[in-house]
Amino acid sequence: MLFFWSWVRVVLFTLMILFTFEFGLLAQLNHGGQPSLLPAVSARQAGFKMVEMPSLPQAVSSDMRRVSGKESAQPLRFAHPFFVELSPDNSGEWQHHSDGSRVWRLAITSAGAYSINLIFDRFNLAKGASLFIFNPDQSVVLGAFTHKNNLPSGILATTPVPGDEVIVELRIASGTLPSDLLIGAVNHDYLNVASFLPIEGSRFGRSGNCHPDLSCEVDNLWLNNGQSVCRLIIDGTELCTGVLVNNTRNDGTPYVMTAAHCLKNDNSHETVIFTFNYQVPNCDSRIEGSFIQTISGSDRRVYRADMDMALLEMSDIPPATYRPYWAGWSRATSPSAPVRTIHHPEGDVKKIARADNAPTNASFYTFVSNSHWRIAQWQEGTTEFGSSGAPLFDSNGLLIGSLSGGSAVCGNPINDFFWRFNKGWNFYAAPDQQLAFWLAPEGANVSSLNGLDYYDKEVQRWSNMVTGDIAGAWHIGFNEGYFSGHNSRKDHSYADHKGAFVSAKLHGIYVMPAKSSNTGTQKLNLKVWQGINEPEMAVWSQNQVNLTQIKANREYLVMLNEPLELVGNVWAGLELSYPQSPDTFALYQSGFSDNRSNTAWVKNTQDQWRQLPDWDANARGSSFWVDLLLSDVQMLDTSDAIIYTGHFKLAPNPVKHNLEVYIPNGNGYAQVEFVTLTGRMAHQTSVLMFNGKGNMNVSFLRPGLYVVRLKFEGKYYVEKLVVSGG
Repeated sequence: MLFFWSWVRVVLFTLMILFTFEFGLLAQLNHGGQPSLLPAVSARQAGFKMVEMPSLPQAVSSDMRRVSGKESAQPLRFAHPFFVELSPDNSGEWQHHSDGSRVWRLAITSAGAYSINLIFDRFNLAKGASLFIFNPDQSVVLGAFTHKNNLPSGILATTPVPGDEVIVELRIASGTLPSDLLIGAVNHDYLNVASFLPIEGSRFGRSGNCHPDLSCEVDNLWLNNGQSVCRLIIDGTELCTGVLVNNTRNDGTPYVMTAAHCLKNDNSHETVIFTFNYQVPNCDSRIEGSFIQTISGSDRRVYRADMDMALLEMSDIPPATYRPYWAGWSRATSPSAPVRTIHHPEGDVKKIARADNAPTNASFYTFVSNSHWRIAQWQEGTTEFGSSGAPLFDSNGLLIGSLSGGSAVCGNPINDFFWRFNKGWNFYAAPDQQLAFWLAPEGANVSSLNGLDYYDKEVQRWSNMVTGDIAGAWHIGFNEGYFSGHNSRKDHSYADHKGAFVSAKLHGIYVMPAKSSNTGTQKLNLKVWQGINEPEMAVWSQNQVNLTQIKANREYLVMLNEPLELVGNVWAGLELSYPQSPDTFALYQSGFSDNRSNTAWVKNTQDQWRQLPDWDANARGSSFWVDLLLSDVQMLDTSDAIIYTGHFKLAPNPVKHNLEVYIPNGNGYAQVEFVTLTGRMAHQTSVLMFNGKGNMNVSFLRPGLYVVRLKFEGKYYVEKLVVSGG
């Protein structure tokens, strides 16, 4: 009976883990959780008293015009700031609970805004307090922000929330010290920077049609350098581009180089939001990349307006899950061609442009004489508003400059000007007016420096979609629905096989929806499974996700708060429901091919898993487009795997970290208990056995002697284990 109740506890413990994971949908290094309100059509319908912004001033119309060329040294202004003083002391509504906790909510509207972002002039959350910012239907949720988001400046800028209504929710646990919050600016987006388009299939891109997408590159030199480029939102109203740059200590200091003209005010650097990985996935221009990987705030290290030079240090180092790259640089006076720039034109997804001729020294605008590189003509692509601050790379992928402006546009890609890295090196002596002091702190004589992969490729995007795949949502038959979504057969689960792993750590999951409802109330569950011959056990789940949160043609990324250990065969996908009037949802999937190794699996109404070609005579090899963010990947070679047929054993013994479990002919899940010599249960879990072998990490156990009791297929195994620790 001990194992029966132990197994019940294992199941309950596993379910508790799965249902208590908390996630933010959009984050600036978020700390998990969800608002306590239910989604609503509008804040007003939900019963809020609205704080209403006034109408846009007449002068804004000049910013709203579509111009045919770039002005000299100007970022792209996309929003109008309304300066306010809104705090829990003078606005919003408080709600008090019997347990002593409190909730403050504030609803803000600015009629006609495509999106709203906020600038907190004072942001100081106490421990135990959490803050969310979201639109009424909660299709975008920022947060939770906690005391870990407090910055020395006391200022916090937030990313745009789509729509013309935004709700701020502050939750304070019982006994928590007071927090200090003051919203100083409500920024009204009048250019649709969030591209929150209501028409399914509408193009999200605002830039010209001559720009190649970065993700279409096949050369790793440019794909790596692309990971150093980020979009900047400054003062909540301006769009520019920046580049993460290496220094001679190779220590990962998060310096970002951009154009000085992007920083309009003395404290603009404190309001910058740096967005990484905003790019189309797998060279598919129909799909907008996720924009949730952001960092808010920076210190200004270098600023010289008469050279248009700026160097910022971000408030946080980008985490490994952002897959950042620190660009190398060169002080060469005669850069090698061809040269390239990687940028965010009009604040759009990441693009790349190429010029085949070497740049020449030039003077530009009112800046210091001969302080710029001139690109006479782009052979592929160009730049636009929002590209300001974009890096210029030589043929070796080394940084040589940053975009100030010019007249190049898609129809006439000539004359762009980048401030020169070598000119800004030590032209001025003061540390805050030169690059050398920061990028070569041991001495200014270094002429070039290679780029830095600070995390050494720790995190990978794991996908079965390959370059050249034509993604689509394929119909089963006329009016019968989709192979990868709602259909007349009422298939309800879809999973993509990610491989067989000795071990891997899961950090996030991407979902690529081809069809989804913008207004429906239906929900789905995201899942990651492990198993032997099919998806057997859900090891991660995010349940009850509204379809309104997963927009068609927009990459949906969920980040885990803590990495999850994976082992054995792994699948990722989702579960759908079929209410009375189901909304239509379908994943993108690859085209069918007899030569493709199928990874797509479907679960029918009888709860039977089948590979897609085995389930439908019209289907052939295919992959569902669900990707994983993984690190520490060790693949299991199953091509000639030898099935273990020896005796039950644990190895190594003694063990410090990773324990290998061997069961003769074992394939499936075994239940494991670790019991101290005094009879106390120290830990219980399950381990996936594959060809007689399983792996688990026991570094969390205190050093000492344990009795390991294992149950597998009705048989019991007992062995002593010494955990040495260290």
